[in-house]
Amino acid sequence: MVLRIILLLITIYSFLSATLLDNQINLQLKDESREVKELYSLNGNRPLWIGHAKNYHSLVDALNNPYFNYKGKVFYRDVINQYGYLLQDGMDLNHNSVELATLDIALTKSYIELTKFIVQSDVDWDMVQQKIKDLELQDIKAVWEMVRKKVPSTKRLFNALAKNDIVSLFNSLTPLPKRHSDLIDALEIYRAIPTKLPRIPYTRNFSGLKFGDVDRKIAKIKERLAMEGDYPKESGAIYSDIFDEKLKSAIYRYKERFNLEQNGIIDKVTIYYMNKPISLLIDSIITNLDKLKVSPNKFPDEFIMVNIPDFTMDYYKDGISNLHMSAVVGRDKRPTPIFHSKMTYLELNPNWNIPENLVRKDLIPTLIEEPDYMEKHNIHVFYGWKDKKEIKNLDINKLTRYLDEKNGHIPYRFVQYPGDDNALGRIKFMFPNKYSVYLHDTDNKSLFERRYRVYSSGCMRISKPFQLLEALKPHLKSSDIAQIDRYRQTLKNKIMRFTKSLPVYTTYFTVFKRDGMVFFRKDIYGYDKMIQDATVKDDSYMDREESSILNEEYSVY
Repeated sequence: MVLRIILLLITIYSFLSATLLDNQINLQLKDESREVKELYSLNGNRPLWIGHAKNYHSLVDALNNPYFNYKGKVFYRDVINQYGYLLQDGMDLNHNSVELATLDIALTKSYIELTKFIVQSDVDWDMVQQKIKDLELQDIKAVWEMVRKKVPSTKRLFNALAKNDIVSLFNSLTPLPKRHSDLIDALEIYRAIPTKLPRIPYTRNFSGLKFGDVDRKIAKIKERLAMEGDYPKESGAIYSDIFDEKLKSAIYRYKERFNLEQNGIIDKVTIYYMNKPISLLIDSIITNLDKLKVSPNKFPDEFIMVNIPDFTMDYYKDGISNLHMSAVVGRDKRPTPIFHSKMTYLELNPNWNIPENLVRKDLIPTLIEEPDYMEKHNIHVFYGWKDKKEIKNLDINKLTRYLDEKNGHIPYRFVQYPGDDNALGRIKFMFPNKYSVYLHDTDNKSLFERRYRVYSSGCMRISKPFQLLEALKPHLKSSDIAQIDRYRQTLKNKIMRFTKSLPVYTTYFTVFKRDGMVFFRKDIYGYDKMIQDATVKDDSYMDREESSILNEEYSVY
């Protein structure tokens, strides 16, 4: 009985000693979400922001910072703007308590929403996955193994507040910081360009402009290129009408950045790209920032990355690309999967065990047209995967029924033996995965000369396979390294296992920075559009002029 009286007295005293602000927060919390209530509960249901100026300014700065809020979403900044003028040093917490409680809770909700955005963005990733799955209706088997991340617990959110260091929390949640910073830099460049630029006119019979030409369009082209950093800005922004050396270099850079034909000419395609709305380029940058949310938070110290839309492969060590080369990736009907695995061995003079789906879609139709195709291309057939006895003179009529998947698995195994016409070339790099894709050489080197290298059935052909082998020698046994040259002189198959596995990532970045320049690539599989279509549509965006009020008016607090 005595204990109950003591507890009751403590409760009454706490209520009487609490400020009107504390009481107002308790009243307004009744209608708030579980997350908001939990955060206040960890603070004894007292204000989380009012009286904590450092956290307040850190949050306001983060809300206005494109690094964290690159879509300029409001996140309750309208409410913060409305009541922020009340914040003063040494303010009376019993005065304007209703408004201050509203402000404090708005700041808390803003904190939670910004944190969610940093981790997940505002994309409905389940919808994106469903759109990818729906491609099966078009007989396209597409895969994107997204790295789905959880929002920090309320305990972690509160601890950051208690330490007065919410910026460290935001930084720790930002994925792939270097790539993220590069994209933010690109976003700032393109947001600085006027959204409505005058079009560069050209007629249907326009034959293009070349070095030495003089044309009124050239001055506008130079001005347009200067905005993106390809052409040097000239004093007074007056540009000549002459196709000079500086323009020649600028056009080369521009075409490299957009993967256009390097013909030295400003043709219709070049002007078409220049006339594209800047808003589309900004959207592409933002979409690639969104993609980082379903990418690993960081890459390891050493790894291989294939960027599918760029048709390239890079070998990274200590954050630097030590080897960069062209790659051929899956065509749009047979897309290369986006996933990660670990490379564990390589194979010199590989046999190619032709996957069943390729036998059904490619080999059988070819054999119907060319019955001697297997003999010409060193392809051998066996019954099943265990029988080593080769079948001679296979009756092609026995295969035609398997053109239809409904008739079950094909009971034959087709193997292309090593040789110069082997589809895998002379070496393949294996990272076991359920998609049966890997890196390999090719018998058709001419494909690397093409700008859009989408010709494989999912695997990735690389232009410098033996340079990659050289770079990966530290992963091989010395006894295997000693045999490489000997096996390269023969067609004998040799497997060499790694002493330490090497992470491999396939990615889908259509915007990136390289050599200080911003590159844009075609959305070859349509995934960017899927992401844009799955972005939560709302009106919660604030322009920069409006958001700057937060910093300008309330800096006294």
